[in-house]
Order: sequence, then structure tokens, then C-alpha cells
Amino acid sequence: MNKRDLTLLGFAVVVAAQLAVPAWLLIEREWTLRDGQVYKFKTRPVDPADAFRGRYVWLGLEPGLIKVPDANQWHYDRKAFAVLGTDTNGFAIVERLEREAPAGQVAVRVHVGWPDLKKGEVHINWTGLDRFYMTENKAPAAEAAYREHSRRAKKNCHVTVRIRGTHAQIENLFIENKPIHEWLREHPGK
Repeated sequence: MNKRDLTLLGFAVVVAAQLAVPAWLLIEREWTLRDGQVYKFKTRPVDPADAFRGRYVWLGLEPGLIKVPDANQWHYDRKAFAVLGTDTNGFAIVERLEREAPAGQVAVRVHVGWPDLKKGEVHINWTGLDRFYMTENKAPAAEAAYREHSRRAKKNCHVTVRIRGTHAQIENLFIENKPIHEWLREHPGK
């Protein structure tokens, strides 16, 4: 094999690797949406004013605070796994936080925001579950509807999330128990 052939082979390997990574991410996302277990998450209001965000609805999932026995051991921006269960209304609850992915249990990767040592709680950020993407023409109306219906007085929004292992993908956003696309069709002027 001459030098030119080795260069072309090396180039082909690099190109294949660069195409394989995004392809795998896409396959993993679709696999989770197809085969993952569905969990409903309550949402909370989020300040929507951000000029640099794209066309999506910016979400805040509940719970945002988790009781832990060792709050002083959790540090800001530490990766953790929220082991999930469901409450009597069918919404997701966090049973506990783990430092490593628990084998055989449904858990979602989160990041610790900051600990509240007095209350024995830690704030968590739902990594990757804070954006519901929509088409460019529907996102502003959906954002306005979400903002209106996630206020403390109403609080009738939730999302469904598909979870497979520790991989999680938002499946749909609901307002008044209707998928967002259906809700927008029924309320065209909002």
C-alpha cells in the first residue's frame, strides 16, 4: 500500500467516524421514543424572556427540590441520577438521588443545582428535558399558552417523557390534558 492509499484510507476512517456519532445519537433518541417507558411530569413556570433561545417551549419540570439524607455531600453541577416512581395521580416523583446509574431501575440523568443544608434538600436541573421543540410558526403561540397555563393559579400543564434505561426524551407537551398541537388547533387566536 502506498502513501496515497494510506492517506485516503485515513480520510475515509475519519469521515466514517464523524458520520457515525450523530447517526448514533439520532438512533438512540428514536429508540427511546419508540421503546421507552412513559412518565408524566408536572411542569412549573419558567421565565421565558431569552432573546438567544431558538424556536421551542422552555420547560421547567417538577420536582425541582429533592430531599436527601446527605445534602452536604452534593455539590453544584454534579451529575446524578433521579430514580423515578409515580404518585397516585400518575405523575413522576423522584424516590431518591444516586451518584451512579442504578442497575435495573428507571432513572434519569440530572445535575445538582445547589444544596439547601438547612432543609436537607438539593435543587436539581433536568438535563436535556427543558426544551420542547416545535415548528417555527407554532412555537410562539405554544410558549404563550404554556406560560399562561403553568402559572401558580392554573398549573394545568404537563409533559410525557419516554425513558429507556437512563435515556430520556420528551414525547409531548399537554395543556388542559390535550396535546399541544391539538390545543393550539382548538384555540387558534391564543
